[in-house]
Amino acid sequence: MPRVREFDTDEALEAAMRLFWRKGYVATSMADIYEATGLKAGSLYAAFKDKETLFQKTFERYAERFRQTLPTAQTGVAAIKTWLALQARLAIEDQHRAGCLIINTVTEREAHSPATQALAQGRMREIRDFFARNLLLAVQAGELAGDTDVDARADALLGAVVSIMTLGRAGADERTINHVARAAADALHS
Repeated sequence: MPRVREFDTDEALEAAMRLFWRKGYVATSMADIYEATGLKAGSLYAAFKDKETLFQKTFERYAERFRQTLPTAQTGVAAIKTWLALQARLAIEDQHRAGCLIINTVTEREAHSPATQALAQGRMREIRDFFARNLLLAVQAGELAGDTDVDARADALLGAVVSIMTLGRAGADERTINHVARAAADALHS
């Protein structure tokens, strides 16, 4: 008869996610995970198999929250500007300087399995797709010129948001982060 879990899986995933987010995958030891989650090795391995599988589950948990930051009540230029401003604010207000788990994972690429790398790249595509979709809507609505290179602009906006998130983790000051966000937003009108 299988043993009944004696811990809250959601609480364990939340604790592990915050730990990975703050320290990164490489710097997070199994001892750190045991301490953060309160789980013993046997329970952790029975529930999550290994560190990489646990990380993947926490990564998807984070990605779902991240998706919820994408504007749904706005489209086009307004949606892009709103989201850039939100990401700048989140980077500035992040007291732990944890940055973004998606970007942090991409920068630790070599430490991850191909499956985890694919998860991270998929989330990067989601961010770029958000920009491309809203740029296209802006062109269709006449907010941007008809000859706007949507692909190039989506790539540039992806670069800007990666920069904002990375600068936040690096401890950049509010002025710098806001300058990057404003420059990206202002470029929508050039």
